[in-house]
Amino acid sequence: MGKPGGCREVSLHSPLGDGFARVFRLFHPVTIVSIMPGTMEFAPSSMRHARTVLAVAAVTALLLVAVTFSPLRSGFADAPDRGAGDVVLYQAEAGRIAAGENYYDTIASELRSRGYPMQSVFNWRTPLPVWLVGVLPHDWAQALLVATAGAAWLLGLALLARDFGRLGALAGLVTLSGALLPCLLDDVFIMPEVWAGVLIGLSAAAYGTERNRLGCAAALAALLVRELAAPWCLICLICDVRSRGRRAAAAWGIGFAVYAMLYALHLGQVLPRIMPDDITQGQSWIRFGAAGFLISTVQMNIWLLLTPQWLTAIYLTAALLGAAGWSNPAGRRIAWGVVAYAIAFSIAGQAINQYWGSLIAPLFALAAAAAPSGLARLVRRASRWPAAVADQPATTVAY
Repeated sequence: MGKPGGCREVSLHSPLGDGFARVFRLFHPVTIVSIMPGTMEFAPSSMRHARTVLAVAAVTALLLVAVTFSPLRSGFADAPDRGAGDVVLYQAEAGRIAAGENYYDTIASELRSRGYPMQSVFNWRTPLPVWLVGVLPHDWAQALLVATAGAAWLLGLALLARDFGRLGALAGLVTLSGALLPCLLDDVFIMPEVWAGVLIGLSAAAYGTERNRLGCAAALAALLVRELAAPWCLICLICDVRSRGRRAAAAWGIGFAVYAMLYALHLGQVLPRIMPDDITQGQSWIRFGAAGFLISTVQMNIWLLLTPQWLTAIYLTAALLGAAGWSNPAGRRIAWGVVAYAIAFSIAGQAINQYWGSLIAPLFALAAAAAPSGLARLVRRASRWPAAVADQPATTVAY
């Protein structure tokens, strides 16, 4: 959502800005994520191809790091004065709902009094999780979220340990904890993006550990919380139909039908409350922020927010590397999710929408945790002649 007036525009109308723009159009994240998987699916005995992958990864990292020092840099989490934002809005709404007020009357009043653009229905959040926080006893909603995050964390570590051994599990301890820790923060957990991200992470880990029903239910729950979960749901739908056929299609059809009905009810409450003189959306969400905005969303991990943004650029490269080489069904589902959101957030999103990254944090954490094992294997391959590695047993990594 984001209040108007808080977005800091980056000017590219300078020789330096024009130069960076020309260079990074050639190395748009859409290009990067399309090149890397194709590069990494060569025969595992090829030393030349292993070196090619390492070279592509190194160039990608350097280019993304350069973006963080260029006029293309994006970010809002470190803005010196952001004013009262969405968290304060959600807390006020939850407090009024707890006092017995109607959800839609509450959000209409709060949005209007705080100067939010209300003409777009997408700025009117669906009831979850704010309504849940308001109606449940104190701290129960956060406890529910923490329990869900705990399940996602345990299943994610089990998946990483199965596919990448101790190294994958140790990497996951770091990356997943940073992605899921916001659930413990009293002033952050109420954000719908945090809830949706936890549910997407649970869905990915559940599917990866052969808990398909849980994976489907978690994905649909994420969609109920935030419509930005739609790309993940579509990926899961395609993967499920390909692997399990009509039964999976029927389950997803029922889930989408229920969501459509609930969203229609939501619109039925929202549209009559929009007034002709309400503020309109000042800027389109289609901004083509490319690598700059994508890096800023990936930064929505506790550990990355505490470090310079150029480290996030390296982390993003690791996530792309891990996703591209994770070749079993669980890994391919996660890889497609990483690619879909990398493309989506390269096209849509304003600087003030950096918090969208909370939704993809667990998914990118899983992909980044897969990178160390794949990188180690690539280095071993690149330093030996093909005959020396041809006899090595195949793993779940497609390098």
